[in-house]
Amino acid sequence: MIEIRNFTASDHEFNELARIDNLVNHDSISHPDEDKHDWNIRDKSIIRDRIMLYNDNKLIGVVYYSQGRVPNERICFYTLNLDPNYNNKGYRTLLFNKLLEKIKVFNANKLFTGIYDHPNYHNHKNFLVNNGFKLTQTNREYSCDIKNINIDKYKSLIQTLESEGIQFYDSKEEMLNFPNHYKKLEELNWTYTKDFPIPDGIEHTRLPFKRFMEIQKDFEKNYYGVEIVAVRDDKYIGSTSLEVFPKSEPHKAYTEGLGVLKEYRRKGIATALKIKAIQSLLQKGIKEIRTDNEENNPMYKINIALGFSPVPSSMEYTKEIQ
Repeated sequence: MIEIRNFTASDHEFNELARIDNLVNHDSISHPDEDKHDWNIRDKSIIRDRIMLYNDNKLIGVVYYSQGRVPNERICFYTLNLDPNYNNKGYRTLLFNKLLEKIKVFNANKLFTGIYDHPNYHNHKNFLVNNGFKLTQTNREYSCDIKNINIDKYKSLIQTLESEGIQFYDSKEEMLNFPNHYKKLEELNWTYTKDFPIPDGIEHTRLPFKRFMEIQKDFEKNYYGVEIVAVRDDKYIGSTSLEVFPKSEPHKAYTEGLGVLKEYRRKGIATALKIKAIQSLLQKGIKEIRTDNEENNPMYKINIALGFSPVPSSMEYTKEIQ
């Protein structure tokens, strides 16, 4: 019997959700403990939930959904994963229609979701197109075996930058006693993040500082790969941070952010930040880095020069709803 159930956050559900996700994931691994942790530290000031689809008490599909933060509070961000054995049987439509019911509570007027240009997502892509979703942004995705990067090639670049007064520090290991460290780090991240391309109809959103600190402290405690900050004359001018998921993929790092203030760009600082991060990750036994850029963002040229290889692109879709 097919039925939809509410999510209760039981350990069994987290295990089953990881199983479903890993039937769809094409190059990442979901772990129930990491999902449970993420759920437990969620921001409870915005609506976030899951819709569970069962067949004879076996989970076969899920919708993860969340309300956007002000000024995006009427946007629903969601992911729909379905056991491939149940493709083309109407179950995506069933989950999708239930989602539309659920998000009436925050008067949603737009849907946003992402998939990858990979066979695992072709059925979902067809569903999106057939239901009036529009492709609004494509992101280049890259992977790199960092053991193959010639670090010595970039020594002269870093020496030149250091001779110009630009220093590079590990945020967690070297900067916690710097005056106003977290305030300056948050300001830096917000300033350069505003320049990142995002789909039309979605606005960049600045986290309340309290929430920023909750996420930062959790990153430092549980998922810290590395965070490198470029500093000149006590001013934070660029940074990069990479997460490592110790239970699911302990030898792989995901780039969470990389940016440089406008007035300091085109000097090689972004490349130097990457090299400094790679040096630190190699010391920790990390073997691979994953990163992405909007398809027209010139940052991709840096990735190619370093030896990153393209992997299936991610594609972001939106739909206006009444």
